[in-house]
Amino acid sequence: MGGCAFLREIDRISITNPDLTMASDGRWIGEYNTTLVSARVSVETLSKRIYGIEILKHSCGKGKPAEAIVERVIASQSLAVDAVSGATGSSKVILRAIQDALEKAIAAGEGKK
Repeated sequence: MGGCAFLREIDRISITNPDLTMASDGRWIGEYNTTLVSARVSVETLSKRIYGIEILKHSCGKGKPAEAIVERVIASQSLAVDAVSGATGSSKVILRAIQDALEKAIAAGEGKK
């Protein structure tokens, strides 16, 4: 896949902020893959908060600096954080993997109603 096609693929990634008030406590695995970048994360939720995030796998080319984004997410308790400069594609893929994990935490919480 050429650079322009990859950039279009990254531009199409939509990141939403899951409602943490619905999240169950636990450790949740999230994944997201594009043609050139992929991420697998473990997100720990506790008392309706993001307690910790571990990057289990990140195939990134030159996007390794994007892994710093997890600290921004934990500090802000939100996925609405700025991408790491120079690693926008990897930042968005990691955020989308975190979103996937949080959606699983919320689905588990909804099952307890």
